[in-house]
Amino acid sequence: MNYQKLDDTKLKEIFKHSKVIALVGASSKENKTSNIVMKYLIDYGYQVIPVNPLAAGQKILGQITYKSLSEIDKSIDIVDVFRPSIDAEKVVEEAKTLKPKTIWLQLGIKSQKAGEIAKSIDANYIEDLCIKTEYERLMQK
Repeated sequence: MNYQKLDDTKLKEIFKHSKVIALVGASSKENKTSNIVMKYLIDYGYQVIPVNPLAAGQKILGQITYKSLSEIDKSIDIVDVFRPSIDAEKVVEEAKTLKPKTIWLQLGIKSQKAGEIAKSIDANYIEDLCIKTEYERLMQK
């Protein structure tokens, strides 16, 4: 089952109505894609909450890093996943308690089970697409 085929109108709506993004797999290393994407999203006005158990309690791009999604005590609009496909199901299962509006698996990350879980909580589901690239394509015209 392929869940990512949301049309451009729906993707624009997601970008316009989302304010808070939990970024799972955030890295403090400036050359890592997750760090580049996180900085970009912050620069465009999103509050980005980094999630990385190895950096919990530290700051990444000025934001306190959480050990896991379950530790976040605020409303999340998008859970953006920078973890291997094999980990996606577990991440989305944990995200269920936050009731995000959108689950976004980054470029190269796919999981049918994660898509099924997202559907079960009535969340938009996007896989194998870069949130930064899509934002640039749709919102920077």
